[in-house]
Amino acid sequence: MQRFPQKLLLLLIFLPFAITSNTAKANWTLNLGYHNPVNSHVGVNFNYWGSQWNFELGIGWIDGDAQAAEDKDNNGTNEEKNHVSAAAAGDIDIKYRFLTGTFAPFIQGGFGASTWAQVGDESGADANLGGPFVGAGFFIGKPAFHIYVAGNYMITPKTTQIQGGIGFDI
Repeated sequence: MQRFPQKLLLLLIFLPFAITSNTAKANWTLNLGYHNPVNSHVGVNFNYWGSQWNFELGIGWIDGDAQAAEDKDNNGTNEEKNHVSAAAAGDIDIKYRFLTGTFAPFIQGGFGASTWAQVGDESGADANLGGPFVGAGFFIGKPAFHIYVAGNYMITPKTTQIQGGIGFDI
């Protein structure tokens, strides 16, 4: 019975350090962007802010569908397709920052990404990488709060895009 208060005391002492530790935050930022991910109008991105390398995973499109119907003709065949499905698309990319200060120009390259799943009649799932792109841009700010602008060249289909947005430390 006497050890419980000691453990509680240790927890209360070390918990604030664990919560405020820089390593506990893991250097991830949440970005809200225009044309980020590429080929989307607006999107949400999770960006790992490393020493000079950034890894970004973005979601720019989500869709879901559900269909359930009762077979009313009682002929033994179910002509309705009952299912629940979900799909998401975005991108995966890597950025290299040339500088680590408040102004940080970067180059980037990545791929569009999508996944889809359906359960029920005609169940299935799929995931794809495609639509490679390269680009260059810059960050202004630090991981706690930053803005970014970039120009991208999509290799498939051959087109260009300007992207931009804001990001916050999470």
